[in-house]
Amino acid sequence: MKFFVPALLVAAAISHHSIACTTDDDCNLNGWTASDCGQLDLRPATRYTGYNRTAEGISSWGAKIIHDPFDSKTFHLFMAEFVNGCGLNYWSPYSRVIRSTSSTGPEGPYHFDGEVVGTFAHNPTVVYSEADQLYILIHIGCPVTVVPEGCSSTAPFSCGPGNTYAGDSGISAWSSTDLRNWTSHGQVMPGNANGTWDSDTTNPSPFPLWSANDHTDQMLMAYRGCIWNCANGLEHIGIAVASNFTGPYTRAHGQPIITENTEDPFLWRDKRGNFHMLVHSLDSGDGLGHGPNVGYHAYARNWDGEWTYNNNTLAYSTYVSFTDGTATNYSRRERPQLFFSEDGNQTPLFIANGVQEVDSPQSYTIVQPIGDGAKEYIKSLGF
Repeated sequence: MKFFVPALLVAAAISHHSIACTTDDDCNLNGWTASDCGQLDLRPATRYTGYNRTAEGISSWGAKIIHDPFDSKTFHLFMAEFVNGCGLNYWSPYSRVIRSTSSTGPEGPYHFDGEVVGTFAHNPTVVYSEADQLYILIHIGCPVTVVPEGCSSTAPFSCGPGNTYAGDSGISAWSSTDLRNWTSHGQVMPGNANGTWDSDTTNPSPFPLWSANDHTDQMLMAYRGCIWNCANGLEHIGIAVASNFTGPYTRAHGQPIITENTEDPFLWRDKRGNFHMLVHSLDSGDGLGHGPNVGYHAYARNWDGEWTYNNNTLAYSTYVSFTDGTATNYSRRERPQLFFSEDGNQTPLFIANGVQEVDSPQSYTIVQPIGDGAKEYIKSLGF
C-alpha cells in the first residue's frame, strides 16, 4: 500500500521517481510515500522537543528512543554527548554515552538522567534482545579516562585495528534489564587487521534475528567500513553476524553490501521479513554541510543480500518544518534511528537525528513524527 502527502516540504530537496509501483521491488519492499515508496512521510516536528542543551553550551549527537518496559509514560533517549562543553568537531575523545528521559511522550523534550558510558564512547544504539531478555547497548570507542582540558586536537589514540588517529574503530557492547544499570561485555567486534576495505569498523547497527518462528540467539550487525584511517575518504556499509550479541562477529561478505559513499546505517526487519536500512549519504553534494541530500533507503529480501540502494528518491533531507510554522534547513543531519509501532506492524512512527545548524559549532538531537500513526500512538498513551 502507498500513502501520499499533498505537497513536498522542499520540492528541490525530494526526488519523486516517476516509475509505476507495480511490484514489491518497485516499492522498495516498503509502504512509504513517493511513487516508489522510498520517502518517509515526515510531519512537522515540535520546537524544543528532542534533546537540546545548546543553551547550556552542551552538544549531543544522534539518539535511539526506547519505551520504558515498566512505565508506559516514560521514554528513554540514548545518545552521544560531549564533555567540557565541546562541539561536534571534537567528538573524539570528548564523546560519552548518556541517557535522558521524557515523561511527555516519545518526542520529548528529554532531560539528562545520567552517564551510561564515559569517554570515549560514541554513536550508541540500543535494541531489545528477546533471546536474552536484555537490552543491548552497542557503541564505538574505548576507555579514555582522562581527556585534555578544554576542547582541542589531541595526540592520536587507537581502540584497535583500523584507526590510529581517532579511536573510532571497534565496537563494544553492554547489557541491561532495566535501561538504568548496565554490564560491560567489552569490545565485541574489532576493526579488521587484514587491511581490507573495512579495516576501520565503526557506526554499528545491531538487529536480533529472534522471531516468533525462530528462537535464535543470532545477532546481525550493520556497520560502516573504510580502509585504514579512512585514508581515501570513502565509506561503505557492511554486515556481520554472530551466534549471540557478545560475538565474535563474522563479516558476511568480502565486499561492501552498499558501495555508495555512505555511513550511519540503521538496520531493521519489517513485519513481512524483509530487511531495510536508512543510511547517511556522503556523496558529492550531500551531507557534511553540503546538503540537502542526506537520507537514503536500502532494502533486501534476506539480510545477506542482495541489497538494493535507492538513490532515486530521498528518504529525508536536511530540511525540517515545525508545528509553529517555522522551518530549519540544517547544515548536517545524520545518525538516523527509527522508533516503530508496538502493535507488531513495525510501522515507523518517529525518526531521531543528530543535527547541526548552519555556522554553528554546536549540535543537538531532534525527533520528528512520521505519518498519521505518530499522533495516534501518542494519543493511545494518554498524552
